[in-house]
Amino acid sequence: MIYLDIRKTDLPRPKGIPKGMPYLQLITDANTLYFEVSKAYPLDGEKIIIGRGVSCDITVDDLYLSARHVKLWYADNEWYIVDLESTNGTYINGTKMDKEPLILDSGDKIRIGQLEFLVVI
Repeated sequence: MIYLDIRKTDLPRPKGIPKGMPYLQLITDANTLYFEVSKAYPLDGEKIIIGRGVSCDITVDDLYLSARHVKLWYADNEWYIVDLESTNGTYINGTKMDKEPLILDSGDKIRIGQLEFLVVI
């Protein structure tokens, strides 16, 4: 249902993200956080690591994130996600992920640490 709602409505594209590029849209109210976070992150590579570590593709200074928390990658015309054995886990649409990778759909919600993102593909 969420997927259909997103497809029906044209979400305003965040500034700096080209049309047609998938991205993660921050759902969490950034004003409630003690750290800086962008409102959107483009999925502009074949592999994206999110975590606190400086070597991550997306680095967020959230104490509830592991240094390397989650990996997203693009293969076979699909976006995949896998938890990198993080301390606090990764949740997709409210359900904690197992060790197995999942295919992401537009409208899925990813929660890591104190952050929740909407997947826009």
